Amino acid sequence: MRSSSYQDVRDLDESIHGRLGLNVIFCPKSSPTVDIVLIHGLGGTSRKTWSKNGDPDLFWPLKFLPLEPYICLGRIFTFGYNANFRAAGNVSTSILDFAKDLLFDLKFAKDSQKEDLNIGKRSRYLLLQAGHADELQAYMQGQNDPEYESIVKAISAIMFLATPHRGTNLADLLDRILRSTLATNSKNYISELGKKAFTLQKLNEQFRHIAPRLDIVSFYETQSTSMILEKDSSILGYPGEKSRALDADHHNVCKYDSPSDPNYVAVRNALQSLVGKIASKNGQNDDSSSARNKMGSLKSSLGITELPDTDYIFFRDQWSQGTCDWLLGTEDYLEWLHPPSKKSSLAWLSGGAAAGKSILSSFIINDLAEKGLCCQYFFLRFGDRRKRTLSLLLRSIAFQVALSKATVLERILQLGEQGIDSETASPRTIWERIFKAIIFKLQENEPMYWVIDGLDEADDPRSIVRLLSEVSVSSVPIRMLLVSRETSEIAASLQKKPPGLDLRFMSIEGHKEDFSHYIQQELSLFGDEQFREDVVRIIVKESQNNFLWVRLAVETLNLCHSKKHVELALHQLPIGMQAFYDRMALSIAQQTDSVQRALASAVLQYVTTSLHVLSVAELSQALHEEASELLDMQRSIIDVCCGFIVINKDGYVAMVHQTAREYLLNGVDRPFNVDRSAAHKKMFLTCMRCLFAVGLRPKVDGKQNLVFLNYAACSWPMHLLATSAEDEEVADILHKFLAGRWILSWIQVLANTGQLRVLIQASRHLSKYLGKRRSNDEVCDQRQYTVKQELVKLWAEDLAKIVGKFGGILGQNPESIHKLIPPFCPQNSAIYQQFGKPKGDSLVVTGFPSHNWDDSLARLSFGLGTYATSVSAVGAQIATLVPSGTVLLHDSSNFEETEASPIRHGERVYSMVSNSSATLLATYGYHTIKFWDTHSGKWKLSVDNLQSRPRPLAMLFLENDQSLLIGSDDRRVRSLDLNPESPSWQTLAELEEPELEGHFLNSPSHMAVNQDGKLISVAYRGHPLSAWEIDGPVHIGHCWRTRDVLARGEVIEAVWHPHQPEILGLYIEGVIFKWRPYDDETEEFAAGASRLAMSADGSLVVTGDVRGTVKVFTTADLTNLYQLASEDNVLGLAFSPDLRRFYDVRGNYGNVWEPNALLKFVEQQNKDTEIGSEIGSLSQTSDYPEGVLWRVDSITSLAASPTGQFYCFGTEKGAAHVYDRQRGKVADLYVSRSFLSIEHMVWSHDGHYVCFSDSSKRIFVSTINPKVNNCDAFVQMKVQISVKTIIDGPITQLLFHPDSTQIMICSPSSICTVSLASASVAGSAKIAIAGSRWIIHAQDPTLIVCVGPEDIHILDWGLSLRQTFKIERVLDQSRLPPLQDKGEVVEILCAANKKLMLLQIERRKENIFLLLAGLPDHAAVDEADHASTERKLSSLEFRPPVSSQIILALDLLSSDHLIFLSRDFSICSVRLPIQYDLSMSSLTISIQGDSESAAQHKSTNTVKPPEAAVLKTWGLEKPEPLFWLPRDWISRDCLALCKIWRKERSLLCPRNGAVAVVRCAKIM
Repeated sequence: MRSSSYQDVRDLDESIHGRLGLNVIFCPKSSPTVDIVLIHGLGGTSRKTWSKNGDPDLFWPLKFLPLEPYICLGRIFTFGYNANFRAAGNVSTSILDFAKDLLFDLKFAKDSQKEDLNIGKRSRYLLLQAGHADELQAYMQGQNDPEYESIVKAISAIMFLATPHRGTNLADLLDRILRSTLATNSKNYISELGKKAFTLQKLNEQFRHIAPRLDIVSFYETQSTSMILEKDSSILGYPGEKSRALDADHHNVCKYDSPSDPNYVAVRNALQSLVGKIASKNGQNDDSSSARNKMGSLKSSLGITELPDTDYIFFRDQWSQGTCDWLLGTEDYLEWLHPPSKKSSLAWLSGGAAAGKSILSSFIINDLAEKGLCCQYFFLRFGDRRKRTLSLLLRSIAFQVALSKATVLERILQLGEQGIDSETASPRTIWERIFKAIIFKLQENEPMYWVIDGLDEADDPRSIVRLLSEVSVSSVPIRMLLVSRETSEIAASLQKKPPGLDLRFMSIEGHKEDFSHYIQQELSLFGDEQFREDVVRIIVKESQNNFLWVRLAVETLNLCHSKKHVELALHQLPIGMQAFYDRMALSIAQQTDSVQRALASAVLQYVTTSLHVLSVAELSQALHEEASELLDMQRSIIDVCCGFIVINKDGYVAMVHQTAREYLLNGVDRPFNVDRSAAHKKMFLTCMRCLFAVGLRPKVDGKQNLVFLNYAACSWPMHLLATSAEDEEVADILHKFLAGRWILSWIQVLANTGQLRVLIQASRHLSKYLGKRRSNDEVCDQRQYTVKQELVKLWAEDLAKIVGKFGGILGQNPESIHKLIPPFCPQNSAIYQQFGKPKGDSLVVTGFPSHNWDDSLARLSFGLGTYATSVSAVGAQIATLVPSGTVLLHDSSNFEETEASPIRHGERVYSMVSNSSATLLATYGYHTIKFWDTHSGKWKLSVDNLQSRPRPLAMLFLENDQSLLIGSDDRRVRSLDLNPESPSWQTLAELEEPELEGHFLNSPSHMAVNQDGKLISVAYRGHPLSAWEIDGPVHIGHCWRTRDVLARGEVIEAVWHPHQPEILGLYIEGVIFKWRPYDDETEEFAAGASRLAMSADGSLVVTGDVRGTVKVFTTADLTNLYQLASEDNVLGLAFSPDLRRFYDVRGNYGNVWEPNALLKFVEQQNKDTEIGSEIGSLSQTSDYPEGVLWRVDSITSLAASPTGQFYCFGTEKGAAHVYDRQRGKVADLYVSRSFLSIEHMVWSHDGHYVCFSDSSKRIFVSTINPKVNNCDAFVQMKVQISVKTIIDGPITQLLFHPDSTQIMICSPSSICTVSLASASVAGSAKIAIAGSRWIIHAQDPTLIVCVGPEDIHILDWGLSLRQTFKIERVLDQSRLPPLQDKGEVVEILCAANKKLMLLQIERRKENIFLLLAGLPDHAAVDEADHASTERKLSSLEFRPPVSSQIILALDLLSSDHLIFLSRDFSICSVRLPIQYDLSMSSLTISIQGDSESAAQHKSTNTVKPPEAAVLKTWGLEKPEPLFWLPRDWISRDCLALCKIWRKERSLLCPRNGAVAVVRCAKIM
C-alpha cells in the first residue's frame, strides 16, 4: 500500500513537472529527419518550463509543434534534471555535472521499448535551451571526449531562450536569499551564473572557436520582472548569430497561450527554418572530419593563432541597442554597399579618438553578416604587437576568404606544401602569392566586403593603404572600408590611390543620437523623467563626441544616491579626456595604502608595455607575490587602477583606450605615469623569473600548459632591447640566463609550441642590445664586461644557426636540444662550449677541421659528367637544369632528389620556367617544348617548335597557366596556347628596334619579361638595352651608360622588379645597373659580378662571379647585405620563396646557403618584432661578416680499421689520408699528381693493411704501423699494380682475404685476385651478375659470396663457383621485380653473431629489404652438391611502413638489432623480434597475425643452414632515434659512404671534404 501510494505521488509529480533524463515526447511515423531536444533552465522542469500556467494542454512541444510543417517530421525530446534551487542537496553540483548527464543520455538513452534512440546516427539534431548554460557545457565537454564525438558532431543548430551566456548580477542576490530564507546550502550552479562567473567566461571563450560551424538563434526578454536577464547576457555576439526580442518576461519567454501567440510564432518560424536547413544537410555526405583537418591546416599554413572574431566580439559586446542605426540610412554607406559600378571601391570612415569607431565597425560587420554578404574584417590593435602588422592583417583576411571559398582554401594549402611560409613571408609576398595570384583571380561576381578598423594604430598605415589600394586589379569586386582617426598621414596616402579605384569619405562625427541612446540605457538614476533628460542632455553636451568620456561620466553618476550628489558630480566632471585621465592618475597617486599603490603601478607597467593583451591568469602569474594575497584578483586590479584598465568577458586585461596608454607613457608631468624603460625592465625580469622557475624542464617535458610561460618565452628579447643599456642588473640577469641550462629549456619551449622563429628575433635583438652596450662608456669592470659581451655575441650567432641547421630536428624532438644537438655544433660556439663537450657516455662528435659556424646548409652533388648551368626555386623543390636535356629536382627540406627527378626532355634544352604555383614546369628544347607536372615528373604536353627554330630568351606563364609567353632571338614575342587538344602559336609583337647612329644592331642576346607579361627588355651586343610595351608594341626607351655615352657595354643579365617598372641588370664587365625606363633614370654600381638573380618580392638581389664570390644586395639602395668567397665559377643563382636561403650551381654540384644575414633581413621585413621606434633599423646595428668556403675536395671512398682507432678516406682529386679518431690526421697514404679520384678502399681484417684503387684501375696496398709516430714509417706503400687489362669495366669493390695474403678486385663482369707476396695477379674469372655485391662468408672465410637481387653465388678463393642459390621471398610475391628490372644490391649487412644477413636492394628509387637466416658453410655446400638442382634460401621482406622509413641500412649489431638512417635523418635502432628454433631441420619463416601467412611456410628444397633456424616475426617495434644528423650533412656522399664503425661504437659520415666521427654509447 505504501509502495503504491508512493508510486501514485511520483506519477502525479511527473505528469506535472516532467521526468528526469532524456524522454521522447513525439516521434513521427516515418524515419525522423531531425531530432529536437528541449532543455529547461534553473528552477524549471522538463514539462513545467514549457507549459503556460502549468496547463498540460499548453505544453507546446507536444501540443503545438507536431502540427507544424517540417517540424512534424522530426522527433521531439525533453531533458530534465534536478535544478531546484530551493531544495537542500549536494552543494557541489555544477553545470558540468548537468552537462555530463545530458551527453550520457544523448548517447545511451533508450525509448519505452528499450530500443536505442540512435541520436545523431541517422540524422542531425538541434538543441533548444531555456535559461541555463549546461547545453554549451555539454557541447564543449563532448568536443574534448572521444566517447561523445559522434554525438557532438551531429549537432547542427542551437536555439537559446533567454539563456545567460555572461551571467547576471541577480545570481548573487538569489544565492543570498537561498542562504537566509530557505535554510539551504549555496549551489555551485547558482554561483556559476554570476555576472563575472569564471565558468561562463571560460565556456564562451571555448565555444567561440566552435560556433562558426553551427546555426545559432538567440531570443531575449524585454519585459521587466524581479529577474530580468540583460540583453547582452542573452546574446553571444558571434558573426551570423540571429537574435530577436520576445515580448515577455524571463518566466514566460518559453510559455505560450496558443499557436497564434506572437512569441510562439517567432520561435516556431526560427525553428522551422533551422529544421529545413538540417533536413537538407542530412542528404549530403558531409565529411566534417576532413573539413576540420583542412581548417587546422589552413590555420597552420597562414600562422593564425587566434580566430578573427575575438576582437569583433569584444566590441560587439559594447554595442547598445539603438546606436549606430543612423549609418544604415546614409547615402555614402548605401553607395559603398551597393555602388553603381561593379569595380572595387574604397571608403574611409573617420572620427575622433574614443568616438566609438570600433563599435561602429562591429555594427557594420554584423549588418553585413545578417544580410548574408561575404564579409571579412580585421581590427588593428596597438596594444597587441601582432595585431598592428600588415602581415597578420593580410593573413587574417585570407583565412576568412578561404573559409568561404573552397578553391581559395585548396590553393593556399598548396602554397604551404610548396614551401611558402606565410607567417614569415613579407607582406608583399603574401599579397602577390595569395591575393593577386589566387583571390583576385576568382571568377565570381559576388563582391567581398572588407572592414579594416583602427588603421591609425598600425605600425605603418601608409604601407597598408598603398598595398590595399591595389584591389583595383581584382576581378572580384572588393568593397573595402577603412576606419580610423582622421590623420594627415592617412589622408595623404589615400590621395595617392590608383585612378580606377573609387573613394568615398564618411564621418562618425555629429551623431549625438548615439550618445543619447547609450546614456539612456546605461544610466541607472531613479527620479522623474525630466531630471533624467536633463542629465542626459548635459552629458551629451559636454561629451565632445567622445564615447569613452561619456562612459566614464555615466559610471561616475551611477554611484550617486541623491539629486544633490548628481548635480555635484556633473559640476565636477572633467572637461575632455585629458582632464579625466588627470583625475584617474591623481586617484592612484593619492592612494594612502602603499601596497595598493604599488599594485596599481605594477599592473599598469605590465599592461602598457605587454606585447599582446594579457589574460587575467597571465597577469596574475606575472604579478606573482604582488597578487598572492588578493582575494578577488579582477576586482582588485580594476579598483586600484582607477579606471585605466578594463577586463573583457573573455578574461583579458586591456587599457581602457589607446589614448590612456599614450597618456601614461608619454608624460613625466602627470600625477602618475609609467616610465617606459623601467616598465620594460620589469617585464624582462618577470619573463626571466618565469624561465628560471625551479623544475621548469620536467614541466616542459610533460607538456604542461604554463600560463605565462609562452609569453615569457616569446617576448623577453623585445623587452630586453627596450631596457636601458646602462642597467647592470639587466645585463647580469641576461648573462645568468645565457650561461645556464635555462636557455636550453627556453629553446625547448619554443620548439614545443612551433615558435622557433622567435630564435631569429632573439638573435637580432641580442645583436642590437650588444651594440647599445658597446656604445656605453660607463663600464666599471672592463674585463668582466668583455666576457659578458662575448657570451651575448656567441649566442646571438648560435640562435640563428640552430634554427637553420637543427630546426627540423627540434620540431620532431624538442628535447634533443639538451643532449643530442650541442655535440654537433662547432667547438667555438657557445652551445658547444657550455653543453656539447664530452661527458661520460654522452654523444661525441669529432673530425671537422672548422671550429666555427658556416653558412652552408647543404651541398647538392650532381655527379661527374653532369654539368648544371642554372637553378630555380620551384615551390618546395630546387630545380637544376643540365643543358644536355635533364632537369634535376631536389626537395628543399631534406635535399634529396624527389620522386619526380630526373625530368628527361630527350634533347638539348635551352631554358626552363615554372608557373607561379610551382605545379607546372616548361622545358624549351631544340625541337620541342615540353610541360611537366612537378610533383610526379610526368609529361603533360609536348609542342613542336617553329620551323625557324628561334632560341628562347625569356619565358613566362600567363592567363592562369593557359598560355606561355616566349621572347626569342628573332626579336619576336609569341604566345603559345596550351590547349591540350590543339596548342597553337600566336605572334604578339615584332620588336623593330629603331636605328641608332654609330651602333650595330644584331640578334638579341638577352630578354626579360615583367611579372604580368606587359613589358619586355631586350639586350644586344654593342647596343644599349631597350624597353618595350608588348601591347602595340610601343618602344619606351634605351638605357644609356651613366659614365660615358660611348661606353655602351653589353648587358648579360636583366630582370624586372616585380612591383614597379624598373629593371635591374648586369653589364659584362660586372657593373650592376638600375634603370627606370619611363623616367629614364639610371644608377650604376661596380660589383664585379657575372651572374644575377632577384628575389620573388623584389627586395634582394644576389650576384656571383667567376672566382666563386657571391654577394647579396638590397634592391632599394644596393647595400651589400652579405658575401661569401669560394673557388668555383658561379653559373646560376636563385632565392628560396621565403628569402631565407639562396641556391647556386657550379657545374657538377650546387650549394644551399642560409646565412644569418638573410634570416635577420626577413625578420626585419616582417614587422612583427617591432616595438614602435624603440627598435632601430637593421642596417644601423647589424654587422654581416663575409662567409668563406674554399673548394671542397669531395670524399669518394671511406673505410675504417676493424681493430679501431684509425680510419682512412680517398678524395675526388686523388688524395688518400689516414686519420686517428682522437688526434685527427696522421698521414697521407697517397697523393695523385694526375688528380685521378680514389674510388674504393678497404682495410685488412687485422688492421695492418689498407688497399685502395683509383679511377685508372690501379691498385695500391699500404702497410700501417700504429706503433710508429713518424709519418713516413707509419705508412709504407707495399703494392702498386694496374689491373686495367685484366678487369672489364670499372672497379666496383675490393675485398681482403681474411689472412691478408690476397685481395679480390671486382667489376660488373669479372673478378681477379692479387697476391700481396708477389704483387701480381693470382687469378681471374668472368662472372656477370647485374646489381650484385661481394662479401666474405661470415662463418666460413674460405668462401666468398656474390649476392644479387635474386641469386646468391658461392665461390672459393680460387674463384671456382661452388654453388648457386635462389633467394625465395616468403611474402608478397607481387613485389618481385620484373625480369628486366631486378634492381641493385646496395648494402649487405651481416649480424655480429653471423646468423643473419640483411640485403638492401634499390629498384626504381624504392628500397627493398630482405632478411636471410645465415648462409650454408663449406660442409653444407659440399652436401648440397648431391641435392636437387633447384636450391633456395628463404628470406623475409620488410614491408611498408617499416621499409619506407629506412633510407640506408647501416648495421646489424646483434641477432636482433638493426641500425639505420631514417627519412627524417635520424640514426635509429630497432629490435627485430625474431627467434631461432634449433629443433627444425629446414628454414621456416612465419608471420604471426598476418592473414596472408597464417600457416608456416616450409621449403622442402631449402638448404639447411648451420643451425636450422625458424625465423619468426610479428612486425617491428617503434624505432628508437639515437641521434639526428644536421640537415647540411645530408648529401649524396653521405648516403653513399656513411657507415657504422663497430669497434668504436661510432658513425662515420663524410661532409664537405671531411669525415665526422659520431661516437654513441648506444651503438653496442
